[in-house]
Amino acid sequence: MKMFFAACFLFASLNSFAATKNASEKQFSCTAEVFESFDDGSVRVEKIPLTVEMNNPARIIIAGDLDNRAFTLNGPKEGPYLISITEGPEYNKGSISTAEFSAEGRLQLSTVKGPLVHKIECFRK
Repeated sequence: MKMFFAACFLFASLNSFAATKNASEKQFSCTAEVFESFDDGSVRVEKIPLTVEMNNPARIIIAGDLDNRAFTLNGPKEGPYLISITEGPEYNKGSISTAEFSAEGRLQLSTVKGPLVHKIECFRK
């Protein structure tokens, strides 16, 4: 029985690899950004590149933290992707969406709370 499950797993893995071969050649990059405006007209802008935490033939995970929030892109390389911005320290409040890259290779999610905006933006080439 163990051999049967191992063979099924191997077959599924090979199928996944074959289906994502072309997608695995694409390059992904994401940034996290915070923008805040104040009554005196000043603004605060911070932007960081996100880190590729997993990149194998079947899946990509890109993530990072900025302004006490986690920014994440997660999914099979061919999509669709889960893209999220969650607020720390528990990371159980925020926004999550299923998304696809546009024809131009861009994907974005923003959260707005008054004058405070958090944005994750990703590109695929």
